[in-house]
Amino acid sequence: MKKGKTKKEKVVLNRGITGAGIDYSVYVLTPAEKIFAMVVGLVVGFGACYLYFGVTSVSLVVGIISALVAIRVFRKHWQDKRANDLRIQFRDMLESLSNSFTVGKNASGAFRGAYDDMLVEHGHKAIITRELALLNAAHSNQGYEIVELLDDFADRSGSDDIRSFAGVFRVCTELAGDVGKVVRETRDMINDKIEVELEIQTMVTGEKNQLRILAIMPVLMAVLLRLMNLGSSGTLVTVVKFIALFIFVFAYWLGTRITDIKV
Repeated sequence: MKKGKTKKEKVVLNRGITGAGIDYSVYVLTPAEKIFAMVVGLVVGFGACYLYFGVTSVSLVVGIISALVAIRVFRKHWQDKRANDLRIQFRDMLESLSNSFTVGKNASGAFRGAYDDMLVEHGHKAIITRELALLNAAHSNQGYEIVELLDDFADRSGSDDIRSFAGVFRVCTELAGDVGKVVRETRDMINDKIEVELEIQTMVTGEKNQLRILAIMPVLMAVLLRLMNLGSSGTLVTVVKFIALFIFVFAYWLGTRITDIKV
């Protein structure tokens, strides 16, 4: 009986009901982004290890490992940045929708107006501009209802705020509720969350700066010892360096977890 080979699971992107949407729960690196991440990881890993240990072979191995790790680090960084941009732009879209509903526009007219506003405010390459263009085109040309398209966007967004808005918008539409009020309340809620996060970031900025200094201290100490001709070699020295480096890395990792506060 032949043993089946274990295959790596392939990520299936959620393109939505139109087949042209973006799955915001997954960030797919472009070849250029992947190369950039690997080069940065290789240079930083090799350089830091060589300055600390002074061994080319070990530094090369560390550089290669750092290049592979850097792909994950940069992917998470860019995905978090995209999620933050989406939330801020979504808030701006709600502001536009609120103004449209206040002057008596229907849902179709409000979303078309929101597209025009986001085009001026954020440009045609912005996330929310592209999403509104997709929504308006699918509504006008393919006959999808706006509530369906909002549900689809919410499902792809990975954002609790957008999911909550889409759900309440559907209920208000079906029950002929005050959609304008729902838009305003959602906008205010997102504004409050952003303000709280900014206050927290201001409070932990000093601690994060200390963590960055802590991260480069081992390398700086090794360079200073070399410049003052105080460096020494030997098995014991290498073991001590490894232990010290492990302590610094663990302290930095623990510090980043503590200061990474979510609202």
